[in-house]
Amino acid sequence: MSMPPPSPAPGRLAAEMEFVMELCNVVAGTSELQPILDWMVQKTTALLGADECSIKLLSSDMATAHTVIVDHRKTGPEAGTASWPGPLKASVMGFLLVQGGQLATSDINTDKRFPGLKSLQTPVKAILAVPMMVDGKITGMIAVSEKAVGREWSANDIQLMNIVASQSAGVLEKARLRAEAEEKRQLEQEKEKMEKELLVARDIQMKLVPSTPLVAGPWHVEGRLVPAKEVGGDYCDYFMLGTERFGVAIADVSGKGVPAALLVSTVSGTLRAFADGKRTPSEIIHEVNRAVVRSAAAGKFVTMFYAEVDLARNALTYVNAGHNYPLLRHRSGEVQELQTGGVPLGIFEQSEYPQSELALAEGDSLLLFSDGITEAIDVFREEYGDDRLMALWKGHASDTPAAFIDRVNDAVIQFRGAAAQSDDMTTVVIGARTGS
Repeated sequence: MSMPPPSPAPGRLAAEMEFVMELCNVVAGTSELQPILDWMVQKTTALLGADECSIKLLSSDMATAHTVIVDHRKTGPEAGTASWPGPLKASVMGFLLVQGGQLATSDINTDKRFPGLKSLQTPVKAILAVPMMVDGKITGMIAVSEKAVGREWSANDIQLMNIVASQSAGVLEKARLRAEAEEKRQLEQEKEKMEKELLVARDIQMKLVPSTPLVAGPWHVEGRLVPAKEVGGDYCDYFMLGTERFGVAIADVSGKGVPAALLVSTVSGTLRAFADGKRTPSEIIHEVNRAVVRSAAAGKFVTMFYAEVDLARNALTYVNAGHNYPLLRHRSGEVQELQTGGVPLGIFEQSEYPQSELALAEGDSLLLFSDGITEAIDVFREEYGDDRLMALWKGHASDTPAAFIDRVNDAVIQFRGAAAQSDDMTTVVIGARTGS
């Protein structure tokens, strides 16, 4: 004949009623999960006369959503928390999920049900753990423990823990769901805010890039910026300097988002302000560098190439501030890297930027590009590289500037395959004027 479960002592019954009433008061006073958890671990520790109480809640994907462990014996400025090792959490929770019922052990290290924990260093030894269930589904566990071995958990202890678990499970589940919903809402708001900032940054960036080509004398200049999903800091520009000269620029700002876009606007505005046809390219870039040093955040810098073409002399005068070397393709097919240059902008206010000059001949073309072209990577983490770009530039001398920009962008996209675009791709070509 089976024996009925032991009746709780009057004092224990009063404690159970007190727990339920206080829990109702706590829930009425807050809808947040953490205060409820904090109250529960402290109250349960006291009810069971244990060293600690641990609550583990399961999220919908069975990952740990919250784990709270409070050492109730410690008080004052030295109060601290203990932490169950990962294998112990997984083993106890797994036992409850598979076996059901409760787990009561006087020494987890010597318990034959957990041979894998025999040598585990753990701050808890004697453990009483029971599942918390909502609508027949385990949503977590609550456990009390002792730091020393030997406590034999009584039938009344087990009954009290089950009452605590049954009274608390629904409350904690509702609070957990509210917390997850609030966290999701905040994440969505943050995502929306970030997307708006990216749209602002992209708008700033694209308004600084010419929308039409420049035709001057025998030359046709075309540029294109293909922004990455996460807006970077590429920039290009070309403009007339009087009637006999034009300027061409390409730049890449370190970083992404609105800060990079704002720094691009500083570069663009300063360049346009000082490129007045009176200052040399070296003097202009010196002023742009000063503006970047004074406006950029610590650690930010800009690589930039700026050139001016003198139509009367067919001469190119240029300055390179740490940017990718442009490729000058001669009519013969030979390609020359323009390697003269200095350090990136924004590092030292008094940096010097020497300029170089070379003669342009009929049939010459100049390719400017950002590292979003050469450093584009495929799914195997291989870069497109300088050699592929060089071969493409050499092999398509008959392309118009627009046609070659289409070609190089298509080549990079095909090379990337399924890999996402990780950086802005900017290309500028100075080629021969065609047509009337």
